[in-house]
Amino acid sequence: MDRLPSQDDAGPSRRPGRDELARDWAVQISRTAYIPLSAAKVAEELHELLNVVAEAVAEDPALASLVGTRLVEMHCVGAESLAKSVEVLARFVVQEGADAQRAALVIGAVSAAYTAAIQAFVLEQQESVSQALLRATRAVQLDLQASEERFEDIFAHSSTGIAIVGLDGELKRANEALCTILRREDVAGMTLTDLIAPADLPLVDDALAGLRHGRMRRVEERPRLIDHDGEHFRVLLAATVQKDAEDNPRRYVVMIDDDSQLTLLGGRLQYQSLHDALTGLPNRQYLTTRLESLLHSDIEHGVTLYHLDLDAFAVITDGLGREIGDRVLKLVAERLSSVFAGEKAMVARLEGDEFAVLVENGPGTPDVDTTVRTIEHELAEPAYFGRHGVAVSATIGVLPRLHPGDHPAEVLRASDMTLRRAKRSGRRQWGLHDATQDKREQEELALAAVMPGAWENGEIEVVFNPVVKLDGTARVCVEAELNWRHRDAGLIPHEKCVSKAEHTGLMLPLGEWMVRRAAETACEHEEVLAVCLTESLANSPDLVRDVRRVLADTGLPAGRLLLGFPVHVLASQDSEAADNLDLLSGMGIRIGARDFEGSTAEIELVRSLGVTAVRVKGRRQKPDELVSHVLSDLVGFVHEAGGLVVVDPVEDAEQRDWWASLGADAGVGPVFCGQPTTEWPAAG
Repeated sequence: MDRLPSQDDAGPSRRPGRDELARDWAVQISRTAYIPLSAAKVAEELHELLNVVAEAVAEDPALASLVGTRLVEMHCVGAESLAKSVEVLARFVVQEGADAQRAALVIGAVSAAYTAAIQAFVLEQQESVSQALLRATRAVQLDLQASEERFEDIFAHSSTGIAIVGLDGELKRANEALCTILRREDVAGMTLTDLIAPADLPLVDDALAGLRHGRMRRVEERPRLIDHDGEHFRVLLAATVQKDAEDNPRRYVVMIDDDSQLTLLGGRLQYQSLHDALTGLPNRQYLTTRLESLLHSDIEHGVTLYHLDLDAFAVITDGLGREIGDRVLKLVAERLSSVFAGEKAMVARLEGDEFAVLVENGPGTPDVDTTVRTIEHELAEPAYFGRHGVAVSATIGVLPRLHPGDHPAEVLRASDMTLRRAKRSGRRQWGLHDATQDKREQEELALAAVMPGAWENGEIEVVFNPVVKLDGTARVCVEAELNWRHRDAGLIPHEKCVSKAEHTGLMLPLGEWMVRRAAETACEHEEVLAVCLTESLANSPDLVRDVRRVLADTGLPAGRLLLGFPVHVLASQDSEAADNLDLLSGMGIRIGARDFEGSTAEIELVRSLGVTAVRVKGRRQKPDELVSHVLSDLVGFVHEAGGLVVVDPVEDAEQRDWWASLGADAGVGPVFCGQPTTEWPAAG
């Protein structure tokens, strides 16, 4: 059988070029060592080395030593790097035509230079490592020395007591600060057992055991120590454990601070947070806490709360100065405390000139009336500050029997409302809490509080009510009012709307809006538009500007606008209402007077101010002959002063007729219009 042809039968293989051989060498050597060059750069470097070998073969074998040195410089220093290089170079020198002797000399020169370079490289590396170790050791020694110096400096000069304590509890070293804290000249040879109060020693022992066994890295306790005289005092003790080179506990470092001053300061701060700085009485926070405690306890005779507000206290501070006012407050605190000295009571200053007394009633506790009279008597006794004899009175709200389980905030709110009701009766008054009235007032206040949102949401609207002559022949004007269509309370009429707005300060922006909306509607008709001003609107420094702007924006003629001012505001010496009235009248706006009661001063005011209409309050019952005569004269006086008399309200035909018989001119109310509407009323 014929033999198949093989590669051996072929002619001589092609000799690789230097580029190809350099790439092959690069692949071989890269497998033996990490070379910090790219593959292309390694091949380029090795190509140059092949050129050097070729020159050594042709001229001087010693030139090949450059190759061995360069290989080490390239970091071809792996375990097989030299072997792979010799293998490649042996093929190359043969390829270059070197005989055996010259080939051996070339390869030997490469190997000898490589070995020498390797030795130098290793020595250099060893020297580098040795120098690094020396530097590191020196740095550690310096750091250790610096650390020890810092510790010694802290140990010697710290105000904190520091002790090095053995594992058996013996004090090995202690600084001067610790001796000062312990009030001892020396603590050498003493143990923690000698210094810590017996009752607190187990606590400290357990903490140190936790450090020793590795359960904790640092502990803090507040034991009592024993000073030189055997007195106990509390300190803050912190401790850590130091370990040896084998991580075994060696000793404790204990730091001790005498925080008795800090404890005193903490107590003082707590006292200040619960007491009034001026009078030293408990403050609102303390009273609230005490009230909460009592409301959760069972007191046989109950608890009574007195809430006091000094009457016209600003008269003293503004007239005699704040210093006298402060002295009066201190005096009030002392006198209230004396009034309740025989009772189990807390007298507190809430804020400003408000005080409260919380009494735990007993069998002999005086009744509320007696207690209030005693308070009034004590406060009424003048006290002299220099030449000034000063006394005060107080208005008092009383919650006579608080219910267990009540919330303190709700109780204090109820006392505020009770006090306000008492103040509405005048000064030096007192009143008892009325739960029914309290609930009613709370509901009214809640409505006032949400009124701004209701206005923004469109629940409040401007409505119109005709003012008609009592004989029904014609309309005098059309009055603009406010209605609030509340989702729960239903329709809230004008008087309640303005009362709530006046109470919260909403009346000024709401009033300007009402005048503007009413004027926009009135422009489309020929009748006079009337708007009754509240006290704040009449006194507003912006009233004239706002009215002038409304007239300019809407085009309503000034002569078709009638503004009603409250009479009592016009009569006030300090109000701006009279100045506003003069300016508005000068613009041609008609002026009315509302809440007219018929006094001589009011009649003179109507005459002097040129008022065109006077509004009097209607009567539900027909007056008798004497009252009718007085009212008839009043109407006559107003007519002589140049004004019309408008009655508000006129609720039925009988009222309309007897007011007409008295000479009144016009009226407003259900008899003329059942319900004000958002549309301008049609002529009747």
